[in-house]
Amino acid sequence: MKFGCSLEMVNMRVNGPNFDMMLSKSYWVEMLKLISAAGFREIELPYNPYGSDGIAFNQGRSGMPVSESAVIEKYGSVSSFLEFLNEIGIEKVPSVHISANDTMVDLSTTGRGPEEFFDAFEKLVDEALEFLTKIGGKGLVVSPTPEIGLLAKFLGDATEVWEYEFLRKITNLLNNSAIKAANKGLQVSIKNEFWSLIRGNKIDDFLKDLDQEILYSPDLAHLAIAGVDPVTVLTKHQNRLAYVRFSDTDFEDEENNYKSINAELPINGSQLVYRDLGDGKVDIQACYKVLVNSHYDGWVFCESKKTFNVYRGLLKMRWFIDHVITKSRGISV
Repeated sequence: MKFGCSLEMVNMRVNGPNFDMMLSKSYWVEMLKLISAAGFREIELPYNPYGSDGIAFNQGRSGMPVSESAVIEKYGSVSSFLEFLNEIGIEKVPSVHISANDTMVDLSTTGRGPEEFFDAFEKLVDEALEFLTKIGGKGLVVSPTPEIGLLAKFLGDATEVWEYEFLRKITNLLNNSAIKAANKGLQVSIKNEFWSLIRGNKIDDFLKDLDQEILYSPDLAHLAIAGVDPVTVLTKHQNRLAYVRFSDTDFEDEENNYKSINAELPINGSQLVYRDLGDGKVDIQACYKVLVNSHYDGWVFCESKKTFNVYRGLLKMRWFIDHVITKSRGISV
């Protein structure tokens, strides 16, 4: 089992403190050095090439390595970026993560309709696969459905008719993408958020319809918010796991925010959706034991989602891994 750090712990989707500083290349050079200093030798990158809305536009022209074009603009080339990572102590980028929600946001911002979604999302998948081959990664982690709230904006409130048809089309797209990935020596896995059509236990039926070569990347916090036990989910799918995400929460979605646009930024009720790793109620140690007992030998990417202080959150995360998660087994990671 190998532990890495997800760059998505840096929240770039809102105008938070120091947002302008986060746009600079110097911020990301320093952040990547600190990730290495915290003992992480592997990172997962978010991949979002869109630039239609203001925040995405700023991401694409910042030093954040969110797409091939952004990497080339700020670091010269993908190979130069990888060389830089190696020089500062980060050895690999095993995987990148893409989200169908980014595609739907781009369509909404540019005034296009949902009929263009599947073609646009397939282009995103293809681009991310090509980027993976250049950066030496192996895994494409896919969040395959947009937010329920965003879909409802385009298609109306959820009905069995459009939901079934949407999932059927995305299943076919993923199965075809898995073939493309295999031809490049890559692996596709899926991730289900608490705000997606495959939230919680809905992942079970969705996985049954996918080719067995497509694996599952569970996110502990998202599972807990959706009202299911992460330990049970990991146990159930222990033979199909890849790029597992360790994250934490104590959020209870009493206001049904999962149905809303921007579900991770609730307006009513409790608004602290995520906690730093180890500060929430997710039984991360029990989840780790499931992985150990099933002889899981893949990646575990750790993430303190939307942490208030990225630097502190990074160190707390490293401490929690070393002194809580793995301490009982005497494993150094």
